[in-house]
Amino acid sequence: DGFIDFLEFIAAINLVIRGKIDQKLKWYFKLYDADGNGCIDKKELLSIFTAIQAINGHTNMSAEEFTNMIFQKIDVNNDGELTLEEFINGVEGDKNLMELITKSFDLSNVLKVIQSGRRHSI
Repeated sequence: DGFIDFLEFIAAINLVIRGKIDQKLKWYFKLYDADGNGCIDKKELLSIFTAIQAINGHTNMSAEEFTNMIFQKIDVNNDGELTLEEFINGVEGDKNLMELITKSFDLSNVLKVIQSGRRHSI
């Protein structure tokens, strides 16, 4: 419906923290596929990864470098879009890419900030 309620938020965090890798990859794909058309284009990936970097502070690679690297590695038909199949196969087939994507969604810093803020407000 265009809004995230508390239950959806908790379910998403639980999935990112405890889900199986195929569940995580499907969730990541849906997150990157901002317009919901079943494909990820460079603009969508760049936009979402820029937002993720702003939240979690990972800056060892620019959003542009990340986007170009992802498409170079896993856009097998070079059409400028990633299907769910390309995304999952590409990430699962590249250990370094899997680690990079997993790290980019590391919510431990965000959770620490939330917990710290909660302690200070009590």
